[in-house]
Amino acid sequence: MDNITIDWPVSRRRWYHTEIPIWYSQDRTKVVTPPHGTYVQPWQDEPPADSIVLDRETRKELGNYSDIKDELGNLEGEEKVFDTWMDSSNSNLYVSGYLSNPELFEKAFPTGIRPQGKEIVRTWLYYTLLKSTLLLDKPGFANVWIDGLGMDPWGRKMSKSLGNGIDAGSVLECGAGGRTGSWKIKGPEGKQVALQAKKIGSECFRFWKAADAQVGDDFQINPEQIELRYFGVLTKIFNVGRFASQFDFKGDLDIMPDNLENEDKWILAEFSDLLGKAKTGYSDLDIYTAAQGIKTFSTGVFASHWLEMAKTRLYNEDASATWTLHRIFRDLLSILSPVCPFFTHHLSTTLYEKSAVDIDIFPELPISETEQWVKMTDSLVDFNSTVWKAKKDDGISLAAPISGHNVPDDLKVIEKALILMHKLE
Repeated sequence: MDNITIDWPVSRRRWYHTEIPIWYSQDRTKVVTPPHGTYVQPWQDEPPADSIVLDRETRKELGNYSDIKDELGNLEGEEKVFDTWMDSSNSNLYVSGYLSNPELFEKAFPTGIRPQGKEIVRTWLYYTLLKSTLLLDKPGFANVWIDGLGMDPWGRKMSKSLGNGIDAGSVLECGAGGRTGSWKIKGPEGKQVALQAKKIGSECFRFWKAADAQVGDDFQINPEQIELRYFGVLTKIFNVGRFASQFDFKGDLDIMPDNLENEDKWILAEFSDLLGKAKTGYSDLDIYTAAQGIKTFSTGVFASHWLEMAKTRLYNEDASATWTLHRIFRDLLSILSPVCPFFTHHLSTTLYEKSAVDIDIFPELPISETEQWVKMTDSLVDFNSTVWKAKKDDGISLAAPISGHNVPDDLKVIEKALILMHKLE
């Protein structure tokens, strides 16, 4: 506000909207304002009896209107109305209880975050900052989340005027009760595209929005792509949970067992790295980084690589593998819960009898020397991919033995697990 160097008009000449509740004295040096909570139309109403008279220049209160109205001459009511954003800028004041709930307002103002689109920064954001500053001499909120715009398949902003929008409710309901979704999007020059999806729902929708675009970036709204790219991710996480339910761990998941296998130390180091990035992301309101990290870890190194290495040990009731599986999956649900609360609540209460939504401390792993283990990841992924491709090219099952592939030197610490996993000869 200190940088404002020009006048800022907050009124408009329109036939409708919120009237500006002011009357001017005949000499224009004084103004009359109605009592709080009174809606008036100054262009046709007289001031209520208990209105207050102020000096127009100094804003000093001069007295009650009823007592000094004869000194004011013929009053002229304001005919202009407030700009629409002067009304919208009440939002943070309203939700925090301004003038209606002083106890709540004391705790809630300034509000924690203002989420909004980037196209209304000059209007909604600036007007809200202005009103909060004028009324309370404080910023209206601690943080501002400025999001991008939803775009159609041709890269145009979705809007009512273009008729190219998709009703969010129809996307959220897609899959509920067997309902499917079908949308026709109008494009430029008479073009049109038909989109269909079978299963999306609120959790998939939230995961997509969190992981598909960074704060401020525009994002394409395509239900087919939302289903294709994110329903499958949640399905894979669900299947990991269903697989984990076969293996009971009767000890304390918060106490790391002795003598962890090296492949377990590796995946725990990877998960510890994810926990650090996710915590930083959430703390910085960078939900994208947290959600992308969870998506990549849960469908990549965890499910596709470590779990394949650990399956034999899990079926043999190996304590190291069982603890690692459940400790990671429990904490993975916890860090995913801000994005997918219902999904993670269901899995966590089913498997661990406590909701992931209810945690009040961000998960941490009591593991050290993570860097040396994380260095192995690229080599491990490359080696596994090479062996799997070779089996596919040879037309043999992934569970079949294969020869001619030696474990690289930098993976010798988990050589036994890789030989067992791939049945290397």
